[in-house]
Amino acid sequence: MLRRLSTVPGRNGREIRARTLTTQRVLAVTLLAAAIVVLAGALVVPGALVGLAFISLALALAAATSWRISSRIAREFQESNAWAEVGQLRSMLAQRDAVWSDLPAPAAVWDSEGRLLLASVGWQRLGLPTDAAPQELELTFDDPPRVFVVEQSRQPSGLQIVLLREVTRERQALQAKDELLAVVGHELRTPLTAIKGYGQLMARQLATVQEQVQRLDSLIGDVLDLARAEGGRLALRREPLALSDLVDFACERFCVAHPTRTLEKKLEARALIEADPGRLNQVIDNLLSNAAKYSPEDTVIGVHTLTDGEWVRVAVTDRGVGIRAEHLARLFDRFYRVPIEDGSAPPGFGLGLSIVRDLVEAHGGRGEVASDGTGT
Repeated sequence: MLRRLSTVPGRNGREIRARTLTTQRVLAVTLLAAAIVVLAGALVVPGALVGLAFISLALALAAATSWRISSRIAREFQESNAWAEVGQLRSMLAQRDAVWSDLPAPAAVWDSEGRLLLASVGWQRLGLPTDAAPQELELTFDDPPRVFVVEQSRQPSGLQIVLLREVTRERQALQAKDELLAVVGHELRTPLTAIKGYGQLMARQLATVQEQVQRLDSLIGDVLDLARAEGGRLALRREPLALSDLVDFACERFCVAHPTRTLEKKLEARALIEADPGRLNQVIDNLLSNAAKYSPEDTVIGVHTLTDGEWVRVAVTDRGVGIRAEHLARLFDRFYRVPIEDGSAPPGFGLGLSIVRDLVEAHGGRGEVASDGTGT
């Protein structure tokens, strides 16, 4: 019966064994108590001493036998529990080994002394080393190559877990992207080069068109100003201004338009005048343009403002070929152009200086010219 109880499996078997153990020990204690009671009765009744003593001895022997049986049941119970725990542990280990073995990813575990504890089927299929954990950050196997990234984790207990993560598809995708970008870049560069060339050609042509439009606009403005001056309809919007500041701004515009020319400024006049700033800008721009047109590029153009009594003077000086005396009197005439040394006339219509004269005279001033053969 004891053997049968020890082999009853599961939780029910443990409960039956526990109840049987309790029953046997209660029985042993009860028999021992009865033996003591009978022995006490034998002492009280002297005539029945032998019979009661025999009965007390029998009860004591029965109590001892019941206690031995309960002790054996206890040992069987402990052994049964131990074997049940061992069985559970073996089952858990078997499940763990099955799960680890069926793990498709290559993985392995080493103990603190570098001994391999577990290796998945994926690890074994790749033929990875089992004597030591890999130290590389990236591994390549097979043909075509398969690329794996090595990920390691060291536990506080000393266990080292190594997992290989395959990145072959990611690398192939990156390589395909690079190849696509290279092909697309090469194919797009050919039409882009043609577009760039045509764009530069159009830009040069547009610059030429813009230049001619600017010249035409300037010519129309000169003609209109000439007509207004002749008809006495040249309107001025006068306001207080410092002439030297206006000349300074005009010099800055000239330097931007003629970056290769050298300009020397000597702006001494600080008086305020009543004048039309737009018209005086036109005067200064014309004088500077003429100075650049009739002097070599490696020479200096000078601009000087000064106060002369009640007058404010603005002088623009060039170091060109100069103007002969017979041409000075007609320099401000309309459509008059001073011929150059070979007898040809410079480009233009001869309106710039005549408009300068009209604008200056409309302000109540006058224009003067002087030339000594080394400049004007």
